[in-house]
Amino acid sequence: MSAAPAPAPAPKARGGDAVRAALIRATADMLGELGPRGISVRDLAERAGVNHGQIHHYFGGKRGLLEAAMRSLAHEHFEHAMEKQGDADHPPALSLADDSGYWRAICQTVISGDLELAAIEIEEGASVPRHVFESIQRARGVSETTAAHKAAFIVMAVQQLGWVAFERFFFLLADVQPHEEGEVRAHARVLMEREIEDQIR
Repeated sequence: MSAAPAPAPAPKARGGDAVRAALIRATADMLGELGPRGISVRDLAERAGVNHGQIHHYFGGKRGLLEAAMRSLAHEHFEHAMEKQGDADHPPALSLADDSGYWRAICQTVISGDLELAAIEIEEGASVPRHVFESIQRARGVSETTAAHKAAFIVMAVQQLGWVAFERFFFLLADVQPHEEGEVRAHARVLMEREIEDQIR
């Protein structure tokens, strides 16, 4: 079985804003595919359709570009989540699945051990999990959260991220047939929503 062909290089970006946007988009995509350690400056530039020297010119180097891409992904995901949340206390369960570029980049970044890069969303105030955590604290009317409450929140967050990252594998494990997938997913949403509500009470 042969590997999938690499994506074709982007058409040449022209102008500062276009170059910055092309580099951020290419980096965001590559973060989800390879993680921060697997990305080379030359591959980034080729994917974005720019000269590799422009990475240093606009971002001060690879690290600055990685941070800009993670910032962009986090803000984009946060905006989507807040739209889906509407007047509720939290976004709907499993809505994370709709932002695959974001969750893939977070998974790859954390697996590579670059927690500083992953934590940009917290520093930027654009972290959906942190938003949910703080909503739960407010609903409980507490300023200090116990270790048990923190553990319960983490388990809930793991369920959400684990589901979107490994859904296909879990379906294999549980022998979920294609015609059952929607129903199984709907049941999972109900269970996860119930768990969030239990934490808020």
